[in-house]
Amino acid sequence: MLVPGFTVRELPLQLNNINNLVFAPDGRLFALCYDGNVLQLKDTNGDGLEDTATHFYKNDKNEILPSIGMCWGPGGLYIASQGRVIRLRDKGGTAELETVTGGWVKPTGVAGSNLDSIGIASDKSGNIFFGLGCDKWNEAYRVNQATGKSEYNIRSERGTILKVSPDWKKREPICTGMRFPVSLAFNAAGDLFCTDQEGATWLPNGNPFDELLHIQPGRHYGFPPRHPKYLPGVIDEPSTFDYAPQHQSTCGLHFNEPVGGGKKIFGPAWWRGDAIVAGESRGKIWRTKLVKTAAGYVAQNNLIACLSLLTIDAVPTPQGDLLVACHSGQPDWGTGPSGKGKLFKISYADVIGAQPVLAFATSPATIRVVFDRPLYASPVLNFTKQCAVTMGRYVTAGERFESFRPGYQVVKNQQTMPRFESSVLSARTEADNRSFVVRTGGAAEAVNYGLTLPGSIAGSGKEMDVLADLTGVTALWKPAKGGEDWTGWLPHLDLTAARGFTVASAAHDEFFKRIKEQGTLTLRVRLDLWQMLHPAVQPESKLDYEYPPETVTVVLKANSTFTNSTLTVSVGTNRAPIVGNEARITTQPKENRWLPLEVTLATGGGPPSLNVSWFTAEDPRPRAFPLRRILLPWAKPHVAVAAATHVAELDGGDWERGRKIFFGDQATCYKCHQMRGEGGEIGANLSNLIYRDYASVLRDITEPSAAINPEHLSYNVALKDGSVETGVVIKNDQKEIVLGQVTGQHLTIPKEKVAGLKASAVSLMPEGLLKALNAQQQKDLMTFLLTPPPQENKDQSLTGGSKK
Repeated sequence: MLVPGFTVRELPLQLNNINNLVFAPDGRLFALCYDGNVLQLKDTNGDGLEDTATHFYKNDKNEILPSIGMCWGPGGLYIASQGRVIRLRDKGGTAELETVTGGWVKPTGVAGSNLDSIGIASDKSGNIFFGLGCDKWNEAYRVNQATGKSEYNIRSERGTILKVSPDWKKREPICTGMRFPVSLAFNAAGDLFCTDQEGATWLPNGNPFDELLHIQPGRHYGFPPRHPKYLPGVIDEPSTFDYAPQHQSTCGLHFNEPVGGGKKIFGPAWWRGDAIVAGESRGKIWRTKLVKTAAGYVAQNNLIACLSLLTIDAVPTPQGDLLVACHSGQPDWGTGPSGKGKLFKISYADVIGAQPVLAFATSPATIRVVFDRPLYASPVLNFTKQCAVTMGRYVTAGERFESFRPGYQVVKNQQTMPRFESSVLSARTEADNRSFVVRTGGAAEAVNYGLTLPGSIAGSGKEMDVLADLTGVTALWKPAKGGEDWTGWLPHLDLTAARGFTVASAAHDEFFKRIKEQGTLTLRVRLDLWQMLHPAVQPESKLDYEYPPETVTVVLKANSTFTNSTLTVSVGTNRAPIVGNEARITTQPKENRWLPLEVTLATGGGPPSLNVSWFTAEDPRPRAFPLRRILLPWAKPHVAVAAATHVAELDGGDWERGRKIFFGDQATCYKCHQMRGEGGEIGANLSNLIYRDYASVLRDITEPSAAINPEHLSYNVALKDGSVETGVVIKNDQKEIVLGQVTGQHLTIPKEKVAGLKASAVSLMPEGLLKALNAQQQKDLMTFLLTPPPQENKDQSLTGGSKK
């Protein structure tokens, strides 16, 4: 835990990997196992830890294929699975399986047990919402090579969130542009959110990060993104929040509200309503606070925990704890349905430790951390030697606890990007006894600043890790009748958002109290409009087109109910025109040219209001400003540095010789795996390996069972004559099972001969494949797998395999 006041205990259960945890309205706890079994967990000795597991539904007939997505709805548990949505009708301790809906079009290029429908939620009216994975993650536009035209169908159900009526008779897409929406949840306001998986590794500009999305009818969420040739007519809806850097694998999503008949929430009271999100590929748990403004939701994120296991779900309990499900094994996929997982319970003791609320820069050399209660350390004490500040674009909180990372070259490149230890000149508690100030050698560049603070200042024995950046607004309030000014920092230009993100800060409580009085409030900021319009454009993404100039309009609207709530707005040295109490600024943004803005608002007679939104010439719908696009007036743009991509292990390798090995009979890779459109489809498509790093690909070959791809699970089929056949399930219906075997051939088995079907604990790919090759041949094969063809432009994007 990166913040104080929490204890962690492991549940005394030895279970196969669990994908989802759900509490029923009456407090019963259910777990969806990777192998399709559904368990009920109970605490039998009253120590607060579930210690027994019984079958609510036993998946003996393999009716439930590996699934990620379970929720409680009318009459029982609903599971998003391959080819259908299932309800396990609650029969008082046992379950009866029913099909809610199904029969949608299969994704293009199906092989193995592809994840299909994923993420599911039920609203208060009994409607069921679920996500359907995109049609073809490794070729999203589905360009016909003969005609050069896109065959992507925006009217297809694939790549959508679908709504099923309470009587199950009607199914309709409510939005498009989804990649793999792994988890869905409704917040207390009744708004639907989901986590969608990163896709820019395979499609530049297509979901550059794992995203938190507010699902709204009729919107397109950017996978595939707008393209001048292949998809010109859509508007890509920006995410509510991006979990960076790339490849976090956001999975479990739950809102921190009382569940299962309980009255408690997880953590301090001001955490109520926050989204709790699990990050599988790097072992993370985030707390994301959401504030709804007139223009939409704004998100503020905090990393609260780092784990040494693959973290797939984290759900609040009726008792106010957080129950966490973890997989064993390596990213991205772990040990699969037969692997053993772990469950942990995180508990909060309110009497222990002041909690950090906000971390922000107040000057180019000062970072302030605000706490929710008085600190234990006297202002006379200096903690300079006990604090550390690390700065860099890819710096995160608690980075030293990140024990594993997914094996993508972009992740490895990010680790080579500049990181600097900023000198700490002083560190002490402020006179208000609610904030801790660290003075550094300089923090003017708009990058991340990771702080490590001594736990003793907050009453804890463990260090704290928080993240600051240069987002925010400088604020000055002057009373009309004289007296003390208020100067400080706000997280957002929109006062509704600023109030929502500062609820536990005493200094900001005082600010919002004072601005009800007569006076003037001046806010200064710089807006990064270009990056806001093009959030997917990263230094690592090379597009095959250029964006045309876009026109954006920023709207600032003051409260019109008070006669003295006049508004003035300046853009640099120019005054913006005001109509009533509204200013509109229209401009064509350019990269790394931020819009300087100064807003002055008269206050008095009650709480002032300032609503801030933006829209474009093409799309008049107002949208909220994300925090990351609102920069302090003195912040300097970060100039990205290209990562070094040389792989020393490939020196001396020959791509063409490696190609012959891949498609030859010595290694026989081609029988199961496809590379750039050639080869078999039993194993994973390897075209994406140019984005993977050398060490992880070598591990996948030498230790094929270390991380088992859920799209290509191997199954053992027990036959009634006592024999067993093994392979990837290509087809499984009432008549027959078709297995793709390691030879590359398909084996058809009549269903009447089958005694049982069970997921294998090991990969279909055999170990020791490289032993048949000498050192030079191994280097040639790895060169072929990890580098583009010599004749191709090195910057050209290729498509490839799936993370989820």
